[in-house]
Amino acid sequence: MSYTVNDRQFHEEPFPGQCLRTFLRHLGHHGVKKGCDGGDCGACTVWLDGTPIHSCITPAFRADGRAVTTIEGLGTPEDLHPIQQQFRDAPGFQCGFCTAGMIMTSAALTDAQKEDLPRALKGNLCRCTGYRSIEDAVNGVGAIEVALPGQAVGTSVGAPAATDVVTGRAEYTMDTAIDGMLHLKVLHSPHAHARITSIDTTEALAVPGVHRVYTWKDVPRKLFTTAIHTDHLVDPDDTYILDNVVRFVGQRVVAVLADSVVAAEEGRRKVKVDYEILPFVFDPEEAMADGAPALHGSDDPFVRDPEHNILLELHGHVGDVEAGFAEADVIHEGTYFSPRVQHAHLETHGSISWMEDGRLHVRTSSQSPSIAKVKLAHLFDLRPDQLRVFCKRVGGGFGGKQEVISEDLVALATLDTGRPVCLEFTREEEFTTASPRHPMKLTIKLGAKSDGTLTAFQYRNISNTGAYGNHGGETLFAGGAAVSLYRCANKKFDAYSVYTNNVPSGALRG
Repeated sequence: MSYTVNDRQFHEEPFPGQCLRTFLRHLGHHGVKKGCDGGDCGACTVWLDGTPIHSCITPAFRADGRAVTTIEGLGTPEDLHPIQQQFRDAPGFQCGFCTAGMIMTSAALTDAQKEDLPRALKGNLCRCTGYRSIEDAVNGVGAIEVALPGQAVGTSVGAPAATDVVTGRAEYTMDTAIDGMLHLKVLHSPHAHARITSIDTTEALAVPGVHRVYTWKDVPRKLFTTAIHTDHLVDPDDTYILDNVVRFVGQRVVAVLADSVVAAEEGRRKVKVDYEILPFVFDPEEAMADGAPALHGSDDPFVRDPEHNILLELHGHVGDVEAGFAEADVIHEGTYFSPRVQHAHLETHGSISWMEDGRLHVRTSSQSPSIAKVKLAHLFDLRPDQLRVFCKRVGGGFGGKQEVISEDLVALATLDTGRPVCLEFTREEEFTTASPRHPMKLTIKLGAKSDGTLTAFQYRNISNTGAYGNHGGETLFAGGAAVSLYRCANKKFDAYSVYTNNVPSGALRG
């Protein structure tokens, strides 16, 4: 087969069933991004004979003999395409992960399509900007200013990486190729609560290309918290890298290491796991009731009330709320729910690790690589000088990457094999296994005078922390802190962070 990519000829055969996105990245065109692999986000947009397409749902063989243009071929840092210049000057990006695809679609728009951008750009998603700056970029509205000497304060200066972002040269976590790199895929629990009674890895290890199958017996038996905070003591150490008890659908059961993603996925399908199904509970109010299934043992020191699945409770009051309600002209009572929300950063979680000069290097998409380093050093008994954790450009986070959920497994595999190792989440894994916002049930009672003066404020918060307590305390406190913003002499606050058999919740923005 013959492929013309950015006016350069390639004579190479794609794998059977391979999509154009992965094929182009294999050829070195890392400006073509993976956001969804389902044709939904547009981060992988390229031109095929001048027409924008989503390369993740286009079979690679369909480009045989045709002209493919990626963001790298649209313009260069020295000679930007006009739409690249406009996106740089608006600026029409923040994290920049969606920008290459957004530019490839925008550069092909007609004047008529630009009149209805919500429809014309519906195949390209951006999680950061709110789209106002993208609309400005498409319409040629610039906002970048020159910081003159003595007049720099308040100036809207351009991002240092702007030219690299709009030309696809900006390097994100997965935008690299390392010789001999192995790939990890994870088998996730199909049960909400179960004890693993046996794992048979025989057939998985027989799959060509599979090197290892890691189970709970192969990892350090050390409790830790996946949450990233400067002070690790604010979070409960209630999690193992891999465990023999699973507490939510999607929990990691085994990790398969292989020469390719395809081999790792096939090995994952061949693993046989037997489970003893345990009682489960999904509603936090039910989890707090007498007789509810206890998710964590009574001897675990980090749980406030393990019998009632209460990780943490907070209580506080000022004044006398009952007196405040007695003097109110009007009382409002209501129950409100904030749902579970996934961050949907365009770049999924992912990490790459390797050994160099006797030192473990972990390249990851994280909001705090320095604290991730501390956790890995603890888990694997490494000195600070034996470990480096760092980021390239991060494709969105919003709190979701304030978590160690990919770095530990790649570190484990590299320390075991000495080989470079990659783990990249799929979009499905983001929705089903990564830590979303805490669902909360808020019961409010307000008393007020007829002139609007608050006389009493009573607030009860039940927070669903899920199967593990990462970020359970901080988010509970943040909800309670909002009470202090209101001028009222009589306030009462009660809040509970509760374990359930749901996906563990985490941090999401403020």
